[in-house]
Amino acid sequence: MRIKAKGTHRIAGASLFATLGLVAAACGSSSSSSSSSTTAAPAVTSTTQAAVSPATINVGVLPIADVAPLYLGIKEGFFAKQKLTVVPHALQGGAAVASAVVGGSLQFGFGATANLILAVSQKLPLQFVASGDSAAATASAAWSAIQVSANSGITTIADLAGKTIAANATQGENELALDSILLKNGVNPKSVHVIAMPFPNMPSALSSGQVQAVTEVEPFVSAINAHGGKTLSPLFEGMQPSLLVAGYFATTAEISSNPGLVKRFVTAMNESLDYASQNPDAVRQIIPTYTTIPAAVASKLKLPVWNSTLNTSGIQGQETLMKQLGWMTSDIPVSQLVWSGATQ
Repeated sequence: MRIKAKGTHRIAGASLFATLGLVAAACGSSSSSSSSSTTAAPAVTSTTQAAVSPATINVGVLPIADVAPLYLGIKEGFFAKQKLTVVPHALQGGAAVASAVVGGSLQFGFGATANLILAVSQKLPLQFVASGDSAAATASAAWSAIQVSANSGITTIADLAGKTIAANATQGENELALDSILLKNGVNPKSVHVIAMPFPNMPSALSSGQVQAVTEVEPFVSAINAHGGKTLSPLFEGMQPSLLVAGYFATTAEISSNPGLVKRFVTAMNESLDYASQNPDAVRQIIPTYTTIPAAVASKLKLPVWNSTLNTSGIQGQETLMKQLGWMTSDIPVSQLVWSGATQ
């Protein structure tokens, strides 16, 4: 089953990440790349809602369940309440989203935490402005997993040494979580071979023996288990429960030049995130409207965790691990990665 977007606009991502040597992950009208410094929160003014000008904003997303709150917010009128018309642009990777945001064709984008850290380390002027989704708080509620086939002979994480493992991208959030779990189990991450593969292709690659393990997310975790696969460990949850997996970001130039617009987006996005958390049935109903995940599958899959709190507790740990693995060398404070006006 290949997941594709339905009913959304598409924008061709620029090659900026490739130019800067940034390897991408798993997910502004006039944005420039002049600075990567922390952008201060806009001052609160007495401007009334009636005085706020209507605006259309372009948001880069991935065609996955993780971005359901954005679509729910559109449907429920949370963005309209802020006089915002949201146009989602479904792209196929985090690099395309970030490139389009930096290039100025999108005001906001959805992307993985590891990728934002890497982007900022490459001097791209991006900051998270709102939470995207998080790992579950417990292993039993995990919506991601390291999985193997039933007849693989692999029974522990230690058995993964020397194996070929699929991740949706190299040096992305999934590979970072995998490496974290390998290290915790005494396995050198350099002993495994990670190859990039789209999530929908992983189940068949696993069953055919092309790879010996996969780092998957729902609905494919459930699909693999239903066909005799085996979960060795939760993925994101195995790295850190409740970890910030992804968020919505903008350029520092966008934040500086349009602070009121950014604040309105964040207000509506936070309301959407909380609504999604409190209304899982509504989430399951909207997922098939912008992806090709069937309604029957959406009705059963384990959902990502959403809330309006932008949990920064695990960001520094991810950066530390990325430096340990040699993905980056510079130190980047959390304050540079997260806009000071974001709800935390």
